[in-house]
Amino acid sequence: MISSLTFRTGYPTRIEGIRKQTITFTDRLNILLGPNGSGKSTILRTLAQSTGCGNGGWSDNRDTWDLPYEVAVDWDGWPIFYHDCHTHSEQSFIAPDYLENHQLLRSTGEKRIGLINELIDYIENRFLTYKLKRHERPTLLLDEVDNHVGFAGQSVMWHDILPRLGKKYQLIVATHSVFPLLLRKESSLRTDNVIQLSQGYDNICLEELRRAITFFNTEGDGNSRHDGVP
Repeated sequence: MISSLTFRTGYPTRIEGIRKQTITFTDRLNILLGPNGSGKSTILRTLAQSTGCGNGGWSDNRDTWDLPYEVAVDWDGWPIFYHDCHTHSEQSFIAPDYLENHQLLRSTGEKRIGLINELIDYIENRFLTYKLKRHERPTLLLDEVDNHVGFAGQSVMWHDILPRLGKKYQLIVATHSVFPLLLRKESSLRTDNVIQLSQGYDNICLEELRRAITFFNTEGDGNSRHDGVP
């Protein structure tokens, strides 16, 4: 598990959302949230390069990188898995057409639960090949794995898949998605650690979503649907 990260020197200390503060992580779902240039990928790449998986995949039996800046990473030595959707775009967690081919994911009941279980098994079989020991809790570093997925797919990913994976793995995920914010507002039981790298970015995202819903309800199809925003 990775407990914390602190940049001591170099360009990351000049990024507004990072500076020299200590960034702490929980053992479940950690979300790096912010616009482009806020430091999300810098944090994940640094964690990956510091733990021996800078080229992607698992950290087992590989050397760490010599970084051009000084950084302190509190890591217990357990396995780390790094997936960068920009570098490995052909190896996506969910194919863009997965939702279209599995319509029951949008329904409720046992069939949907079964499909969620199948999808999680598929993800683990495809990417997480490390033979885990019972006492280990590996870390998954995921850089914008939802950026190619449509709105409905993002809903399934954030509502069902990532929380389920978080029961077995520590997750540190970089995203632009508004769903982590919506789910945290929806349920007080969500304990996701949302690390905001740009002050007020959460309010900007929610306000833009509200404006989009208002437009859709009042003008999107040329007819007024509702007077208010749900």
